[in-house]
Amino acid sequence: MELGQVTETEVIRVVDKLNSRPRKCLSYKTPYEMFKELTGIDARKVMGYALMT
Repeated sequence: MELGQVTETEVIRVVDKLNSRPRKCLSYKTPYEMFKELTGIDARKVMGYALMT
């Protein structure tokens, strides 16, 4: 599969899967949890926004 054939939906699904995994370096919190803790923003609600801009 070439990069040009990857849909936006597939990218968002993979990003969500990766950011939902707990990380040892984050004290077993997910990147989503740490981002929300540090910024107060729920990244899942704005997911895909960067791809649209």
